[in-house]
Amino acid sequence: MRIVIAGGGQVGSSLARALAASHEVFVIDHDPDVADVFQSMDVEFLAGSGTSEEVLTRAGIDRADFFVAATGLDEVNIVACALANRLGHPQTICLVSRAEFLGTSEHGGGLGAFGINRVVWPEAQLAADIERIVTVPGAIDAEVFAGGIVRLLEYRLDEHSPLTATALGGLHLPRGSLIVAVKRGGRIFVPRGTTRLEAGDKVVVMGTPDAMHAVETLVHPGRGGGHLHVTIIGGGDVGLQLAQRLEHVPSVNLRILERDADRGALLAASLTRTLVLNGDGTDLEFLESENVGRSDVLVSVIDNDERNLLASLLGRQLGVPKVITRVGRPANLRLFERVGIDVAISARGAAVASILHQITGGASSLLAVVEHGEARVFELTVSPTFVARPLKDVGTAEDAIVAAILRGDRAIVPRGDDVVRAADRILIFSTQAAADRVRQFFTSESA
Repeated sequence: MRIVIAGGGQVGSSLARALAASHEVFVIDHDPDVADVFQSMDVEFLAGSGTSEEVLTRAGIDRADFFVAATGLDEVNIVACALANRLGHPQTICLVSRAEFLGTSEHGGGLGAFGINRVVWPEAQLAADIERIVTVPGAIDAEVFAGGIVRLLEYRLDEHSPLTATALGGLHLPRGSLIVAVKRGGRIFVPRGTTRLEAGDKVVVMGTPDAMHAVETLVHPGRGGGHLHVTIIGGGDVGLQLAQRLEHVPSVNLRILERDADRGALLAASLTRTLVLNGDGTDLEFLESENVGRSDVLVSVIDNDERNLLASLLGRQLGVPKVITRVGRPANLRLFERVGIDVAISARGAAVASILHQITGGASSLLAVVEHGEARVFELTVSPTFVARPLKDVGTAEDAIVAAILRGDRAIVPRGDDVVRAADRILIFSTQAAADRVRQFFTSESA
């Protein structure tokens, strides 16, 4: 496929790096110095503006399959998509940073008149992701699928975890739940019945809501109940959106720390149940004076990696049991985790994985990205020619697993004897490397 990307920043360069091996990729940026980033990639770099008809024509926009507008300016992205749509017929994907451009839907919204097929707002996605993680005690990731009938939770196991007592085959997890992945020593894999979990493992569990509630009790006995005290450091767009979301959770007591007095006044006027404090979240004396160490969860969403890391480490030093940190540069994700941050999360990283799936995912629908893009959950419909057979007789890719079968309004978390049928909707958990193989297996006409 021919793919044209306007904007050679973090999102644009990450997309180009991932797509260049298998596709014809053109990157447009107004800054000629950005070309250095792409010298080691098999892409064609064009110096110029994505809003220039001449530059888009040189990139072959009339033959492009996809056009991604990923500059740092919303207005430029919108105009570039509109122009690309006029000059050719690519699928257009537009990154934005403000709510007014989103309209009523993240899949076109109010920008459909500009020929934009999909709008991606990374900051809004980040706020939603953090909200889910905050409200589940002990979890370091949380997702909801299929209208709420399937959930995903990720935990880091300690040495006292009951899940380390025996091999998976002997654990007797609540019916309706399934351990779909383990991350150990930097590698993520789908476990088998003989796998024995260890302290320090990250474990991903999927299942029905009732079963997952029982899993929470099993993994963290005695936790939950009562009020959750949450402190947000940083009152920018992400901090405000997160606070607005958490205000709808009755069990959350919320406060937000913002060092800019004018921004703090705006936050106070916009929020109804949140205590807004004017102060610097990287000032230890201020954090101590406000008893931040007594928080159940600290979320640092300052728009600066260095200050976010400092605020998070201070929160950890003060005794906050769960620390969630925004990371601007995806390359910093592993660094943040290595120094003790419970959850390091990147808006841009999730946006890149989502866009990549739209371009390369075929008929499947990406539902979630796990472990910074190393694994994913997607939904697909089994081929009408698929021969029905028990799951134990289905030879899927090694690092992929059928996590749920969706029939009507019911979710079946399958065991070996459960039958996969033609035209079933299924949720697949897969490593990035195995995703294409498992999609092909269930959707090919010869399946």
